[in-house]
Amino acid sequence: MEKVIDETGLMPKESALAALHEAVAAYNAERGRVTNTLYVNMVLLFGGYVVLAGIFAYIAFTEIDKNIVGIVLGLLFFGGTVVWRVAQAPSKRFQQDLRDRMLPLVFGFIDEVQYGHGVEPRFMGAMPGKELVARDRSEHGDMIAGRHEGLAFTLSETEMSTGSGKSRSTTFKGIIFHFVRDEEFPGLLLAARKPNSVQLFFRDLFGGSSMPLVTSGNPELDASHEFRTDRPDAATPIVQGALVKALDYLSTEWRDDVVRLALRRRDCYLLLPSKKNFFELPPVDTPIDFDRHLRPMIRDIVTLLATAKLVSKIS
Repeated sequence: MEKVIDETGLMPKESALAALHEAVAAYNAERGRVTNTLYVNMVLLFGGYVVLAGIFAYIAFTEIDKNIVGIVLGLLFFGGTVVWRVAQAPSKRFQQDLRDRMLPLVFGFIDEVQYGHGVEPRFMGAMPGKELVARDRSEHGDMIAGRHEGLAFTLSETEMSTGSGKSRSTTFKGIIFHFVRDEEFPGLLLAARKPNSVQLFFRDLFGGSSMPLVTSGNPELDASHEFRTDRPDAATPIVQGALVKALDYLSTEWRDDVVRLALRRRDCYLLLPSKKNFFELPPVDTPIDFDRHLRPMIRDIVTLLATAKLVSKIS
């Protein structure tokens, strides 16, 4: 793949870099107090709960009807998870406050940069439905939006799933990259995971897909992907040309799952599977270092922008 973005030029501006170092210094100075609070919470809150839970569990086994022991233990376990989250909450809020101030500075080379956490991106409402990826619900982590060299984009760390409880199944986890292309596709084109025989049976049982299939001519891609479109005449040259090359490259870079892609008019939705947390900070008891913890974030988003540049040229 050609190097479409120069990493050396994508460092925060001097003013942003100074503010960034100031934010990191303030975080590291305050970190000791927050760490002590975390340790106290874990010892007093969670440790105390463990002791009480042990007493209640003993009583449940020795004094209570055996038929409800399981219910008592379940309630104790649930209570433990609640107390654990309460004990961890101050350090989580402390780190998130730093991210809110720091990430817009880290990505200062992006015009009109915006950062959010835990919010659903606007593009989710218009993103193609279950033919692209099956989903009943979605959870969102960090989100970066802005404009770079004319490319308007939003990327979101997202996990999508179907079902609930024990039947819950994760259908996608990684980065969803939405951007607006210069070229317009006159309709909808999907490059999705090819369903297995069981999935295909149930899909056909409930009506199947109304959009025709297009093949790429690449045996490996046709084995992993299903290409559907409402404009076969316009999609066939793309699927058998630039899209094959792009997906072939992306499949070597993103190995955790199948890369998915949707083109609708000028909108592109690129789903890049990854188990990695791209904007993760070290635990609160570890001081932050720019070169060790922040520079890799910049490299990651540069790689993602380069990927978007590659896909934006598909025509």
